[in-house]
Amino acid sequence: MTRHPYALGVALVASGAVCWSFGGLVVRTLEASAWEVVFWRSAVMAVVVGLYLAIWRRPATLYGLRHATGAMMLSGLCLSGAFVGFILALKETTVANVLVVTASAPLMAALMARVILREPVRWNTWLAMLAALVGVGLMVNDSLSTHGFAGSILAVGCAACFATNMVVLRTRPDVDMMPTVVLAGLISAAITLPLAWPFPAPVREIPWLAFLGVVQLGLGLVLFTLGLRYLPAAQASLVALLETVLGPLWVWLAIGETPSAAGLLGGAVVLGALIANTLLEGRMAALPARVPRA
Repeated sequence: MTRHPYALGVALVASGAVCWSFGGLVVRTLEASAWEVVFWRSAVMAVVVGLYLAIWRRPATLYGLRHATGAMMLSGLCLSGAFVGFILALKETTVANVLVVTASAPLMAALMARVILREPVRWNTWLAMLAALVGVGLMVNDSLSTHGFAGSILAVGCAACFATNMVVLRTRPDVDMMPTVVLAGLISAAITLPLAWPFPAPVREIPWLAFLGVVQLGLGLVLFTLGLRYLPAAQASLVALLETVLGPLWVWLAIGETPSAAGLLGGAVVLGALIANTLLEGRMAALPARVPRA
């Protein structure tokens, strides 16, 4: 891998993470209900990503829809659950709690893949999962004595949906599964339409609802997907943690929302486990390439 493509991959994934990081701040400032936010965010994103696939990735999209219909539908259902759970969680607890808990989804996916797909799990990942479990437990326990317990549980459910989706995607590595994002948007929009109707949000919030679909979720997903062409998955996951750092920062700077000491400690434990595991995975993946040929 040359230096230029690697730098391009980092820039693309980081840009996608920056787009995602504004979700918490925008949702926090909206009067619109969670159901209305989910509907517009999902519907607009489905249109944006759908146009991207139709224009630039049509052959791969059509091939995937023909040959992996079942896996795509299951993936879309899981991802739609994550879309709904994410916004509902943001309405109930701090942005930091939501982002840190959902960032643990790759570790959950590793455990699910071990059970369902019989994929091996290295010792460092087991340790990271244990540490992340302790960190998430600290945050959930803290919400019991303050506020936002429902939000913490929703965030855990959101992470579980993301993790399940990752496992489903691993069952079909031979096809482009990007269309599942569009399916998820359509499913979550259909589910929340009756609850969002008759769209009572103020007219002034319409541009922000569109921003969530076009930039925060749609553009973020496209940039991240493009970046994966140039970065190994482990390194891309590490760069994507930028969202977990920036999201609470924007909310703190704009509206002064700060997590408690226990929440900060739990978040630090989870992030530390994720970063350490991702770095070790990246080093282990690179080891075979360094073995000299006979």
